Amino acid sequence: MTAPAEPAKWLQSVQQAVRKDAGRKLTPALKRWRNTLSADETPLDLEPAVARFLLRFGVLDAGDDSAAQREAYVRHVRACARGTGDAPGVIGAWLGAFARGEYGVLPDGVCGAEPQCARCTLCESCRYTAAGAREERVSTEDLARKLLDAGAAPATAEAVDLLALLCGEARSGAALRARLAAVLRETGGLRGLLHAAPADLRKAGLNEAAAARMRAAAALFRLWADEQAPRGQSFASGQDFYEHYRLRVRDLKKERFFVACLDQKHRLIGEDQVSEGSLTETLVHPREVFGPALRLGAAAIAVVHNHPSGDPKPSRADRALTKRLQEAAELIGIRLLDHVIVGDGAFTSFVEEGLL
Repeated sequence: MTAPAEPAKWLQSVQQAVRKDAGRKLTPALKRWRNTLSADETPLDLEPAVARFLLRFGVLDAGDDSAAQREAYVRHVRACARGTGDAPGVIGAWLGAFARGEYGVLPDGVCGAEPQCARCTLCESCRYTAAGAREERVSTEDLARKLLDAGAAPATAEAVDLLALLCGEARSGAALRARLAAVLRETGGLRGLLHAAPADLRKAGLNEAAAARMRAAAALFRLWADEQAPRGQSFASGQDFYEHYRLRVRDLKKERFFVACLDQKHRLIGEDQVSEGSLTETLVHPREVFGPALRLGAAAIAVVHNHPSGDPKPSRADRALTKRLQEAAELIGIRLLDHVIVGDGAFTSFVEEGLL
């Protein structure tokens, strides 16, 4: 989970930055590296400067101990070596030059103690840059304590923090958070992430276990959004109907039309979906709308439907349908309490707009 999805391409970006600054000085250094570091038994020691760079970028995890970090480093270097055909020892030398500089090649590292982010070829996907050039050291344990702290407000937690808790192991930290931030960018945000296919999640950088958890969470959210309110919930305004239906309908590609059946005190006694239309039109007949209300002995109803465009402004057809339903309500003796149109982050109440 912590390593870049394509180690060889990641290494090429590191090499590009070193080549740009080293110029002609690089050729003799490359010969020296290959002569001294190309043997299979060359030790792969995780130098402090390289560890600092890989922690900043998100390849290593701050939640791991030093042994686990070294193991992750060795795995990553070998993955880079398989992708490029170069020896692991030589890969380590490239990383060292990038992180701390090397005498005769670079006066200081691109990602040294004072990182040169402006000339780094990895900035777009770097956790350190994404965090505002702060040396964050977080773990899922820290995030869990933050959310469970009675003095903290869970509503202020960022999506990437919550996803880290969902997808991470106990000691996962900054690297996981960095990968999830990249996945969110790749999929177009949280809504795109929760609707992404498994193959897209894996392509974006989530391993199989994390992708499975994400799909399970998305299914759970949909079940929660579809769960009907318990009988007896009271509705007092268009906002109440919007809050009840918005998660259920906001990402639908077709219009759906619901009728909420209410008693004398506007408490919910039942609801039903009476129609599903095209992208631009829903066909609704008064008998389908009032049928559930008559069966349940409702004193009033409210009707709710979504606009897939995201704009809740009533159309001419919406206004005409509301007028027909109001006329039918007067004949049947069941009050039409409201017609609410749900958009993306907004709604229109016919009553509150003076249209009913």
